[in-house]
Amino acid sequence: MHQHEIIENVHRLLLDNLPVKSNKTSSGWITFNCPMCNDNRKRAGIKQTSGKISFNCFNCSYTTGWAPSPRLGSKYRDLAERLGASTQAIHQTVLLLMKHSDLLEESSSTDYVYSSAKFDTINLPESVQNVEDLDDDNEIKQYATERGILGAYPLLHFDDLANKRRVIVPFTYNGELVGWTGRHIAPPDKKTPKYLSNMPSGYVFNVDAFIDNNRELVIVTEGVFDAILIDGVSVLGNHVTAEQAHLISKLNKRVILCPDRDSAGKELIDQGLELGWEISFPPWDSECKDAADAVSRYGRLLTVSSIIKYATDNKIKAQVKAKML
Repeated sequence: MHQHEIIENVHRLLLDNLPVKSNKTSSGWITFNCPMCNDNRKRAGIKQTSGKISFNCFNCSYTTGWAPSPRLGSKYRDLAERLGASTQAIHQTVLLLMKHSDLLEESSSTDYVYSSAKFDTINLPESVQNVEDLDDDNEIKQYATERGILGAYPLLHFDDLANKRRVIVPFTYNGELVGWTGRHIAPPDKKTPKYLSNMPSGYVFNVDAFIDNNRELVIVTEGVFDAILIDGVSVLGNHVTAEQAHLISKLNKRVILCPDRDSAGKELIDQGLELGWEISFPPWDSECKDAADAVSRYGRLLTVSSIIKYATDNKIKAQVKAKML
């Protein structure tokens, strides 16, 4: 028997017993109702990564998985049984692993749990400068000042052709640089992209600020500038991936989503509701299209307090509000 056949046997304990109503996301997660709790919003997910397989529920936080190893953890066996795998099938798989232990690499843990928070570190280009160190009359520094982000987050400038007129926002995880995005200060035409980004899949901007602290809640925004100005996190668009949801869930905090005031954010609102997040619709002026605009008009403290005050976990109420965007 080959190693890939053994791995397939272990994976099939879960995959062959998934509910009929399951969905596969573009990032590779298979989502369905968690069999370990009373979930009815498909907040459980399974993902295969080479020989590894992992399970995570965003509702009850039950996690388990398996990496090539002669052992099959008790949590994995319990999950397989709850999904519908027979006791005989589980027992046969355990015996198979023991019989062919020489074909499998020993894992440090009997339960492998997939972690989305693994991002490759990258290096900065040689032409990098801190925006705060630029001359006061520099257009990049002036733009950052006008937007209110100068001093609120470490900003960079790359003096190359593609980024010469862009404010660079670095992406860090555990203090290491893992990417960045560059915002053009004045795109001359529609062919010039507003943002140029080098970002890892599944990354959540500013998540470092919420790891290992006593904050009770985290506000999730679409844009990077929104997150900087209210000291929240950003999912870098109007869609949240399973990896991003997992990373935010691991913070173990109250989560409030503050979407942009446009129709494109409706999908994000639906995803937030499915994940059990609260959704906020503050009664800002109609000219405020996002949290950054609100900070410019009302200030940071009033903007943040209004986001918290008008947050709701009522699905019907949130869906009605979303239709009004």
